[in-house]
Amino acid sequence: MAFSTHALHQFRRYSTQLPRDPRYRLKATLMTGYLVSAFTLPFVPPLLESRRTRADGSYLTRENVYCSSQYLGCAR
Repeated sequence: MAFSTHALHQFRRYSTQLPRDPRYRLKATLMTGYLVSAFTLPFVPPLLESRRTRADGSYLTRENVYCSSQYLGCAR
């Protein structure tokens, strides 16, 4: 009981106390930008490719990756 009360008090104090590092906001902004780019940039090339193939009409006529000629169970 005393431990949970002490932990709750420390958590409340930590969440309301200002950070001591004067460059905290800059570091937080850079880390947020890094994480956003790390999780979104891998999806950009496939998105651009699918938009391009839909625009030129080859999206519907290309061979399906999961149903190509090398697999035997494919219905043609």
